[in-house]
Amino acid sequence: MTDELLGKQIGGCEIVELVGRGGMAVVYRAHQISMNRRPVAIKILPRQMLNDETYMQRFLREVHILAQLEHRNIVPVHDYGEFEGQPFIVMRYMDGGSVDDLIRRSGRLTLAQMRDFVTQIAPALDYAHLKNVLHRDLKPSNILLDDDGGAYLTDFGIARLMGDAYSGMGAVTTHGVIGTPSYMSPEQAQGKPLDGRSDVYALGVTLFEMATGARPFEGDTPYSIAVLQVTAPPPPPRSLNSALPPSVERVILKAMSKRADDRYPTAAALAEALTLAITHPEAAALSETQPSPAINLMDTQPGLRRSDLLPPSNAGPPPAGAGERQPTPPQTPPPVVTGYVPPPSYPAAMSAVRPRKRRGSLLTSALIGAVIGCALLTLVAALAALAITALTTESPTAAPSPEGTDTAVQPTMTPLPSASVPTRTPLGALTLEPTEIDGGVEPIGVRPTATGLIGYGSVVFFADRGGNFDLYRLDLTTRLETRLTSDAASDIYGAVSPDGGRVAFQSDRDGDFDIYVMDIDGAGVTRLTDNTVNDRIPAWTPDGEHILFSSDTRGDGTHDLMQVRPDAGDLQLIYSDGERNSHARASDDGRYIIFTSGRPDDAATWDIKRLDVTTNEVITLTQNNVKDWSASFTPEGDILYMTDGAGYGAVARMEIDGGNARILYDGAGYEWSAQEHPQGTGILFNSDISGRDELFLMDLDGTNVRPVTTDGGAYGWWLS
Repeated sequence: MTDELLGKQIGGCEIVELVGRGGMAVVYRAHQISMNRRPVAIKILPRQMLNDETYMQRFLREVHILAQLEHRNIVPVHDYGEFEGQPFIVMRYMDGGSVDDLIRRSGRLTLAQMRDFVTQIAPALDYAHLKNVLHRDLKPSNILLDDDGGAYLTDFGIARLMGDAYSGMGAVTTHGVIGTPSYMSPEQAQGKPLDGRSDVYALGVTLFEMATGARPFEGDTPYSIAVLQVTAPPPPPRSLNSALPPSVERVILKAMSKRADDRYPTAAALAEALTLAITHPEAAALSETQPSPAINLMDTQPGLRRSDLLPPSNAGPPPAGAGERQPTPPQTPPPVVTGYVPPPSYPAAMSAVRPRKRRGSLLTSALIGAVIGCALLTLVAALAALAITALTTESPTAAPSPEGTDTAVQPTMTPLPSASVPTRTPLGALTLEPTEIDGGVEPIGVRPTATGLIGYGSVVFFADRGGNFDLYRLDLTTRLETRLTSDAASDIYGAVSPDGGRVAFQSDRDGDFDIYVMDIDGAGVTRLTDNTVNDRIPAWTPDGEHILFSSDTRGDGTHDLMQVRPDAGDLQLIYSDGERNSHARASDDGRYIIFTSGRPDDAATWDIKRLDVTTNEVITLTQNNVKDWSASFTPEGDILYMTDGAGYGAVARMEIDGGNARILYDGAGYEWSAQEHPQGTGILFNSDISGRDELFLMDLDGTNVRPVTTDGGAYGWWLS
């Protein structure tokens, strides 16, 4: 429904243009005819979400809450109603964009801007708290600006009345916790009771981003970001912006204290402290107590497992190095090591690599729109669907040419498909009685066959079917789903061998992630690595002789690329440059290895690199200020990868030299893995559009999206 409403009249307003698309609503600019055609914004629930009770309740919740809030710095609502069954809200149009837009343009804000925006938003936030309303999704994209510098709080789509005791509406949940992981407080990420100090934490994160141009925590998945909010201290803002006064840094860190009691009690108190820190830094240094240091529970309780702290759920994969202290870049990076010993089908070993071209900007694209769920479990409560909202897409640029020139080619971007939200297929009633199969693993049941999935073979993925991540195999024709692992630990990131007979995966069965391998039926589980650091995201070499993976060898978040034989022998270091190198994939001919590389504390520096093992050359295929990650080769020799998009994660494609980069699919949810079918008949990917991670299948051009799983599923790997 990208443009179907243009030119129509809704509630006495004429639709003029599409402004934005979020996780649960579409926003248009319109003219209110009865008010001398004044500009207004119309927020409307898309047709494809009308049958989803969760989204409908969230939308109606926002109407209900906004009717109770009248404050000069909360975006006013002029009207609301229904158009052809679609509920809508008519709001004041803010032609100054958002603070998110301003950060993207400027990289970071001035002290005067920070003070101005916070002193306007803080009273609105405290006013909402006095009305017993928690915002729960405060972030730069939800602070709108008028043309005179006025700042307004908006988007109460997941706001909650304290106690949730208001007439006519029940609690809205999407399999548990909802919010935007990059901004949610530790207690929100853990599903604990909230008060206004949770929003104060989000305001502190927003202030961090205003001051530095970057978010404090980044990760591969929503789950990993949320775990860092609970366990890891934020990097000092001055490490990202040395011009920031120490007094302002102290204010930000106090607002972001892990314990709510250590934060400012109100948003107004935060605004007052910020003003003092900017205008009278010496006085602020005397009056401001140093914030309590963030506590890493993994440091204070060495025997504690990550799964004890935050048991996995069906929200998304556990993070790399969850629970470890957030690293800072090494002062002196270790020397580049190139000790790759190729299997027989591989060319000779590497010798030297070309250094990565550095970028000066730390700008991290910020989130816009509304949210959808993604989940966690805590020690005492289930954590589920954490809602991720959108980023503005930036076009990837091609890498320097293999000859060594730094010619950057701006690629063209493919328009997004009109059906940008995957269609959900309801569960049917078809079931099968469990039967024993080879290895003693029990099939779970049969789910309805989605149209167009016959002939695609099977997939291996991981999911939570009851409080724990395990690996599963799903036959797409019969819908027979087989559970491959059943361990108390998290068994995730399964990779199928080239011959289809074995699965490599990572598991934290001894408290840290190691690489394991098993037969395709779940039998014969063997541990390939055994150490005290995290080994993660395995993949097979094309001859099946080795398994590639990444290892946090220094325990600081920087990862090296390694390989090991599936019989647990011949462990080899492939590549190390002191950065975070991960998600290695080998091309079918064995010539190239592609991987994600960048600083562990700033996802905006993550790029896709390519190692040519015949020439010993490493080049960067994506060079921009957005997060690019999780690349894989296609049967045609192109590269699929993930990049920042309007839904915070988008499926993109480029040629093997980085040229012709374009986005194939960018839904309203968070897409974070994709793999093309070995016969080139479709692309398997996952998205949390439904409130938790599910697998979807789409055509090669990003259209004809249809569901693969309906009960949770992530990181699918083809087994044809």
